[in-house]
Amino acid sequence: MSDIQQKELIVLGQKYAFATVSLILGIACFVNLLGFEKPILAVVFGWLALRSSPGPKLIEHRLWAKVGVTLGTITLIVVPIIIILNFDRLREFIDVLSKMSGGR
Repeated sequence: MSDIQQKELIVLGQKYAFATVSLILGIACFVNLLGFEKPILAVVFGWLALRSSPGPKLIEHRLWAKVGVTLGTITLIVVPIIIILNFDRLREFIDVLSKMSGGR
């Protein structure tokens, strides 16, 4: 096996790993809704898995990377919208919590 083929296999393995990590992080985005590190990483790793250079192009697990990017993007869009639309309720909830803790 030539050096070029070995390098292509290594890059392809990295892309499979990126696709898998993207899918896992995309699913994990919904565990903690205010932890934006997971959706950002899901989008980044999915993008790394889907880009065409350096070769070889990702064929297997391409769907995993796309799902990870999609779930991460949905989380990055939906959660801030929910927070903005319910900002008054959130403020009331924080006031109630501060009263329960004695104002500390």
